[in-house]
Amino acid sequence: MGFYLPEYVPLMDSVCSAGFGQGFFGYNDWIGTSLIALTFSLMVIVFMYMIAAFFQKPDATANAKLELYELAVTAAIFVVVFLLLNGMCSVKTGWIFPGAGATSIVGTTTSWADKSIYYSASNYLMEFADDTLGWMSAQYGLYMFIDFVTSMELSSTPMGIGATMRPTSGLGAVVKPVLNNAFTAEAVAVVTTQAQVYVMDFGTYALLKYLLPIGLVLRSWILTRRIGGTLIALTMTFLFIYPLIIIPTYAIVNDSLMSSIGYVKGAAAANVFNAMTVFKLFLELTFKWIWGPDFLLGYALLAMPVIAKVFIGGVFMPLFTTLIAVTTVRYLSRALGEEIDITNLTRMI
Repeated sequence: MGFYLPEYVPLMDSVCSAGFGQGFFGYNDWIGTSLIALTFSLMVIVFMYMIAAFFQKPDATANAKLELYELAVTAAIFVVVFLLLNGMCSVKTGWIFPGAGATSIVGTTTSWADKSIYYSASNYLMEFADDTLGWMSAQYGLYMFIDFVTSMELSSTPMGIGATMRPTSGLGAVVKPVLNNAFTAEAVAVVTTQAQVYVMDFGTYALLKYLLPIGLVLRSWILTRRIGGTLIALTMTFLFIYPLIIIPTYAIVNDSLMSSIGYVKGAAAANVFNAMTVFKLFLELTFKWIWGPDFLLGYALLAMPVIAKVFIGGVFMPLFTTLIAVTTVRYLSRALGEEIDITNLTRMI
């Protein structure tokens, strides 16, 4: 896919490709597990009803009937999840986002129009990380150039007596911290972006396979209905909401980032990175005008827009998408049962 990072195939693609009519084992064993969870809940509630009827306890009988009603609602939720997931797996990215795809830093273009929503969401994040790594490579080359210039030594020791000087040692005093901080921020952006990929993979596949059946069981009983509804809401948010947030968000961020670093691709196409050209630029930049404040001005004009967009994609957008996901879980859990207060998560964000 990208220049540095390969394409990422999410686990949900295995679930979708396995099909929903091939039994309850393999990648779709969540179906069988969920049905077993519902059956177990039904057996417990029926046993409670039988005990209440045997001892002729009207209140206990009424509670058992209420739990049977809630179990029927939980079964209906399972059917809705099944149908929605079947539809989500059938939808191709190009049906909703016709221009879905990636353009690497070297100019190669890949279309994701025929890919699943889960695939495109994961690889939009990976594309952002790949583009950021490409920019970091270019910035690292600039840093080596500056470090080379500011570390030069002039020594004269005739007959073993003389002096060694670094006439340019002070020129990088202001520039090097700026480059170091920018490089650190970009590294954090790459880590957080790839972490989102793995969180989404866990949130879709692992929650569907393990926590959804647990949530179905817990929602069937009054004492655990709140946590059960929250687990179901969390699973549904990661399955149906989070990927649809990621795609348009990072499609815009990636296009904007690539437009800012397009001059790097143009310079590579013009072969300006050969040894003679770099040496010529070294002489011009060193002896003419680009040291001190002039260098900071040139760096701000060229690099700061890219760094700002990397910050948006690597720091701000993860907070934005997480806030939407937490809010969705909160209100969806209220609709599926009783709400658990998760506002502390939004305060942490």
